[in-house]
Amino acid sequence: MNAQAQSLDIRQLLNKHVAEVFQTMLSLHAVPQSHSPFPLFGDRVTGSVGLGGDIVTGALYLHMPSRLAQRITGAMLRLSAGEFGEAEINDVLGEITNMLTGHLKSCLCDAGAPCAVSIPSIIRGSSYQVETLPDVRRELLLFHCEADPLAVEVHLKFN
Repeated sequence: MNAQAQSLDIRQLLNKHVAEVFQTMLSLHAVPQSHSPFPLFGDRVTGSVGLGGDIVTGALYLHMPSRLAQRITGAMLRLSAGEFGEAEINDVLGEITNMLTGHLKSCLCDAGAPCAVSIPSIIRGSSYQVETLPDVRRELLLFHCEADPLAVEVHLKFN
């Protein structure tokens, strides 16, 4: 096991990076919120990117209401809502999730836990949750982006 990688402050690393990505790529403010229960979004979209190596495996999930996913897509592509569909929303959400996971991967590699990332996948629905397996470290980071909630969920298992 790698103590340096296990002791990373995931919350601090991602709180800052989420805010930077949303500001730089979307000109939107993602403001960290205090830890509370997972927000109920109703109709939502989740981006997921896995990561894995000999020392660490896991995934990062970016959860948001569908209306925020539409707003983010419009902001990134500089298009109005009627000018894009679900495919573009999937691409944009996958790319934002990939950016966040790439930063986490880089921090893990720097801490002695080299790993690779998977391609993004998208989950849509209104009644699902991602369950944590035994021995998996879970971090839940909550944000407000404009008037909408946003959650980043990280699952890591150190071998």
